[in-house]
Amino acid sequence: MKKKFNIGVFVEEILLLLCTAIILSPVIYMLLGAFKKRSDIVKHPFQLTKEMFILDNFPKAIKNMNFWKGLGNTALITVVSLLIVILVSSVAGFAVARAKGKLFTIFYGATVSIMVIPFISCLIPCITQATKFSIYNTLWGCIAYEAAWNIPMAVFLYTGFMRGLPNELQDAAYIDGCSTLQVYSAVFLPLLAPVTATTAIRCGVGMWNDYILAKCMLNHVKYPTLMVSIYAFFGDRVNEYGLAFAGIILASLPMIIIYIMVILMKKEEK
Repeated sequence: MKKKFNIGVFVEEILLLLCTAIILSPVIYMLLGAFKKRSDIVKHPFQLTKEMFILDNFPKAIKNMNFWKGLGNTALITVVSLLIVILVSSVAGFAVARAKGKLFTIFYGATVSIMVIPFISCLIPCITQATKFSIYNTLWGCIAYEAAWNIPMAVFLYTGFMRGLPNELQDAAYIDGCSTLQVYSAVFLPLLAPVTATTAIRCGVGMWNDYILAKCMLNHVKYPTLMVSIYAFFGDRVNEYGLAFAGIILASLPMIIIYIMVILMKKEEK
């Protein structure tokens, strides 16, 4: 049977297509601009002809950004911070979800309430504290604050996930003679793969793309990061759009590659 034409569905699809086009237009503008000169970007923003096409922006961006050093620093901050977040938050989520006590409830409420505080409002106290602790302008100081600011969200995710697991798993482990640490490591930890993946994506992307903390905590010459280096292409008088767009693509490639690899691994498992 032929489906009847539904004007409501048709209008919804048209609106969704328009919204998609609006959302993708900056991305298309960036992708095209990465292969054009600055003058062509300004004159012909959404055109890319054979005469306009160049590849010079990428080697120039790599050189001017100090790309490889920035990539190493960004990767180190992201990976170490993410490991700290996952370890601390999974243990805290287990304690809050499974332990009974008013203290854990207060801790959970205080931790989750931090999520509503804008980070920019805490920036000056963080810099002052880092200076007093002698960790200002160090990678480990930046790692500590990146991890600390992402822990509340991760605790919220882990707690909600572990509260959904049946209590019989914990009771059976205790009957078999397991300690609390063994219950966490042998029973709950293997089941945390979905929420760990969610946390890694949610927090890892934010850490990778962070600009404010890296800009304020680190000397961009001594410890360059990718996002801070890209912003250097935008000056008071001249904006190097082509180099900036090429730098954005280069900075995005590692996360895109990891995302594709994760998808392929999941397909192989199925």
